[in-house]
Amino acid sequence: MPDWSYHPLLKPLTAWLSTSARRSLSLNGLRAVTAVPGGHLLVDFLGHMKPGPELSVAPYGRLLVSPIGLGGGVDPDALGIAALGRFGFGFVEVGPFDLSAERTALHPPLTMGRRLDHLAARLRSRPTHLSVWLRLVLDGDDPGMALDVERLLDTLAGAVDVAAVTMLQPAAQEPGSGHNRGRWQRLLKVCREHGIETVLVDLPCNVAPSSIQPAIDAGIHGVVLRGPTDDAEAADPGSALRGVHQTLPSPGLVVAASGARSPRDIANAVSAGADLVAVDTGFIEAGPGLAKRGNETLLALRSAAVSSPSKPVNGIDAALRSGSPWLFLLGLGMFIAGVVVFWVGLTRVLLPYDETFLGVGRDALNVINPRLIGFMRHDRITLAATLMSIGVLYASLAWFGVRRGQRWARDAVLGSGIVGFASLFLFLGFHYVDPLHVVLSAGLFPLFLLGIVLPTRAQPAHAMDLDNDATWRLGLAGQLLFIGLAVGLIGAGLTITTVGVTRVFVFSDLQFLHSTAIAIGSANANLLPLLAHDRAGFGGALASDGVGLLLVSLWGFRRGERWVWWTLLCAGLVGLAGGVFAHLVVGYLEFGHLLPVAASGVVFIAALALTAPYLLTRSASGL
Repeated sequence: MPDWSYHPLLKPLTAWLSTSARRSLSLNGLRAVTAVPGGHLLVDFLGHMKPGPELSVAPYGRLLVSPIGLGGGVDPDALGIAALGRFGFGFVEVGPFDLSAERTALHPPLTMGRRLDHLAARLRSRPTHLSVWLRLVLDGDDPGMALDVERLLDTLAGAVDVAAVTMLQPAAQEPGSGHNRGRWQRLLKVCREHGIETVLVDLPCNVAPSSIQPAIDAGIHGVVLRGPTDDAEAADPGSALRGVHQTLPSPGLVVAASGARSPRDIANAVSAGADLVAVDTGFIEAGPGLAKRGNETLLALRSAAVSSPSKPVNGIDAALRSGSPWLFLLGLGMFIAGVVVFWVGLTRVLLPYDETFLGVGRDALNVINPRLIGFMRHDRITLAATLMSIGVLYASLAWFGVRRGQRWARDAVLGSGIVGFASLFLFLGFHYVDPLHVVLSAGLFPLFLLGIVLPTRAQPAHAMDLDNDATWRLGLAGQLLFIGLAVGLIGAGLTITTVGVTRVFVFSDLQFLHSTAIAIGSANANLLPLLAHDRAGFGGALASDGVGLLLVSLWGFRRGERWVWWTLLCAGLVGLAGGVFAHLVVGYLEFGHLLPVAASGVVFIAALALTAPYLLTRSASGL
């Protein structure tokens, strides 16, 4: 459930369900996805949420990939932990589990047995990088408290790294009494016997920092501060964080769990002194991409604090040792190839080696069917437009993305290029070797290999997308349309390729030609293989273009990335305009055949309009 499907699609469709039903549906859906072999790869592919290595922290002896974690209450029984662990979180908190004789309503009473056995199995199957926290609510005056905790930890042995504990006490009890210190000491002893060295005090933001003194005296060195940041009566979270830091012995671990709803809230908590930030209810409101956007914001702030924004590698020698110039040349070569094919399609259509393969010239083809040349012109011009569109996409990804250290841009070229170059081998099934195809492939494939194999040397510039505003939500709707358009292009490309290598023609093609495949094939034995070669080549190029658009749409949308919008505009215009022109110039105007082109144009315009405010305008306000 990426943000582009969560907000524009899934939330409106499930709005009629209760909150608990929606949560259960979402968590069990995530669980089902990762239960399928390779399902975790789908999560990684759609989200691309892995934090940069610069964000790694080790606040309690374990390396965390991010200082952002998922707080308790979102997935209390770890149903979706295998997927949620790939959303960019460094830790996930399970629970809360109430062991206080039902004195609070935080969670249904804990039932030992089957439920905990299943929880333990899910925790042990989590992603290896993910740290697990256990949130507990305890009654310090309960003589069986230590035994209850021991039974719980016996079941979860080895699956928990940190315990965050709310210790309830009678209203008349003095916060600083020795009795309070004693129960924290008992709890610490049980936890350490089960390998949990880090135990945190869990308390509201509006509680005086002095209330944690008994826990500090017992040996606890960390606090989780909870409380909604939008409550006017709540204490200022920044003030509370600073107060706790002053109270804790150094080095003390302070975790802000104050309902962060946006990357701005996460950045503010870190700026106020939080070592880690746990998002809970705000994650449900903001969507699955909150951790990813928060990570990128923290990286941007860190980069700005350390040095000026990074610049691409300078110098010819250094540039040639990186992948970006080779990928740019690949894009330029693809565009030039498209121009050459467009010129051929617009002028003579048949090249000399085509006529040699057929054994006849243009005049003879006109005798066989006067519309054959026009049909071939239509195929070759649409192929040319697709090649030029791919060229624009690759060149822009190389210059504005790969050159600036954006690894996702290189991965987008990789995915698209694999599909495109693999489709070239389809000619083996047609008993026809196209010399122009071979020359272009031989010249472009080494550029592709060099661009992919050589490193991306520049340090990436990280974007700040601070707010969940209307512009962001409109951008998600536009992103969904672009993804839908890309899936449509891939489907169309695969369909055209399949038809090309099997039937060659669709019904509307034969209507345009006023003939049948049998009649055309019987007139010249090599004519169908030549036409099939053109069709399959165009289908493979269209699928490659669709894959490129899909990966840019999935991974490249960030506030203020103007070049992404202009890339999509230029690549889309070239492809659509060429396709429309190809049909107009030969008079192939059958309604059903042109309907997909018209629908693609409408979706393309709508997607551009919705994403323009988000991609073309940077965030106007700072932290």
